[in-house]
Formats: sequence, C-alpha cells, structure tokens
Amino acid sequence: MGIKRIVDTGFWTDPSTEDFTPEDKYFMLYILTNPFTTQLGIYGLSIKNAAFQLGYSKEAVANLLDRFENTYGIIIYSKETKEIAIKNFLRHSIVKGGAPVRDCLIAEMKKVKNKRPQYICGR
Repeated sequence: MGIKRIVDTGFWTDPSTEDFTPEDKYFMLYILTNPFTTQLGIYGLSIKNAAFQLGYSKEAVANLLDRFENTYGIIIYSKETKEIAIKNFLRHSIVKGGAPVRDCLIAEMKKVKNKRPQYICGR
C-alpha cells in the first residue's frame, strides 16, 4: 500500500492553474503525488525516472521543469542535487499538525541536500 497524498478538489478550479495545458495539469499532479514526494515538498527527482513514469521524453520533462520554475514560479529545481522544491507545498498538504508532523518535517529537512535559503524557503 502506498503513501497517501491529498490533492484538494479545488485543484481543478484554482485560478493559478487556469492557464495550464492538460500536460501541465498532468505534470502538476505528478510532482504532488509521485512515489518520491515527501511531507515537506522537497525531494529528489530524477528527470530520467520522471520521464519513464510519465511516459515522456527526458527533454519533455526538462521543459516542464523549466516552465514550472521560470514561467509559473511553482517550483525550484536544483540540477546540482537533482531535487525539486514545490513552493507552498505545506500550505496545501498538511491537514492535521502536531508533534508527529513537526518531527516528520524536521527529519525530512535534514535529508535535503541543497541548503541554499531560497531553495528551502521557496523564494
């Protein structure tokens, strides 16, 4: 049984996604729910694995990463560490908090390879 991720039904009517192409929506759902996601929203993302899982070429995935970073401003992708940081991920993914969630986030933060402040803070 896989890890559960929550995707709000408002995803389909959110003004920030109204200019998305069907390919963009598919990719957004992928980066929110793929097997490598974490509660933190910062995780390792291999372009090769993403291409295989999505059924896209590596070039198509690289283009989507670039578009989501530079056009939409939704992610930051580190080519050096092959990590993705999804901006505002916690705002949309945490339903219930408390010590267990805090401890999980702290543990995941320690695993992040890219320590640049703008990467971790999403700015």
